Amino acid sequence: YIVPALEAALWAFWCDAGSFEKGALQAVNLGDDTSTTAAIYGQLAGAYYGIHALPDKWSEQVYARDFILCLSIWLKHEGYKWHELCEMNKSK
Repeated sequence: YIVPALEAALWAFWCDAGSFEKGALQAVNLGDDTSTTAAIYGQLAGAYYGIHALPDKWSEQVYARDFILCLSIWLKHEGYKWHELCEMNKSK
């Protein structure tokens, strides 16, 4: 299932005209294993376009949205701290 889903997700990403919403809807409407295709598309497009490309009407419906955003900020902060620690250990 993964190869056809990956191919479909890549096609949706290639043809999304810079629109996360358009690409996600294309991925879902392709048929077959649409949940996997859309999940792969969402990961690719999310990494490429960033959180601000998500349609507001979609992101406002996410359960525990504020908690998730808070957690992501904390994870980013912890990641920077961990990176700095690793860099300090390399220089010793």
